[in-house]
Formats: sequence, C-alpha cells, structure tokens
Amino acid sequence: MAEPHASVDPSGITVLLAEDESMIRELIATFLTNLGYKVIEAENGREAAEKARELGTENVGLLITDLVMPVMGGLELAAELRLQHAGLRVLFISGYTDDVVILEGEARNKTAFLRKPFRFDMLKQQIETLLAAA
Repeated sequence: MAEPHASVDPSGITVLLAEDESMIRELIATFLTNLGYKVIEAENGREAAEKARELGTENVGLLITDLVMPVMGGLELAAELRLQHAGLRVLFISGYTDDVVILEGEARNKTAFLRKPFRFDMLKQQIETLLAAA
C-alpha cells in the first residue's frame, strides 16, 4: 500500500458519505469535518446519488459508502457515480468480511475497503492514500 502523502489538503475536498446506520454516519461525518473535509451525508445509496447530482459529481472528491444499505447499495452507487466521474475515489466500508470478494473487479488505485469496526486513524490513512493515488 502506498504511503499517505502529507500534501493532501482536506479543506478543498468534498466527501459524500453514504451509511445507513445513523450513529456510524454521524461519527464518521464529525471526524472528517474536524479534519477539514466538507461532508455531505446520505442514509442510503439513492439519497447519495441524488445529492451527488445536485452537487455535480465533479465536485465530489471522495465517496465513502457502506456496501450493504437499503434502497441502493454501495457498489451500485459507486457504479452510477462513476458514469459521470470515472476518476472518483471510493472507500467501501462494511462489517461483512465476505464483501471484500465482490470488490475484485474494482479499480485498485481509486478504490479501497475498510472493514468495520475500524479505528479513525485507519480511516484517515485510507482516505489520504486514496486521495494521493494517481
């Protein structure tokens, strides 16, 4: 795994966060906001896709999404958003270890997976690595 680059400036980056568990979503959003990221929250994939359309997908620097959510899951969400923005960085999160297998076809340098539960330092490292990837 590539080392995170200190040159990543969170102040200009919008993170779209799709997580159906409200407590987890709020904790992640608070952590990212405290780091300086602008965070747009959604409770499922469909809501996240609508918010991305309102923002203009080009303005979303990173998608953090749970893989398993009601209405629309993370894989479908990422695929839809990548139709408008092929270079979108995506961090999938899930509590199910079997979910890693379904990510086999994803672009590795623009996609990462983090298993729940995770520590915030691990989240920060994954984000910095994704954003620094060419």
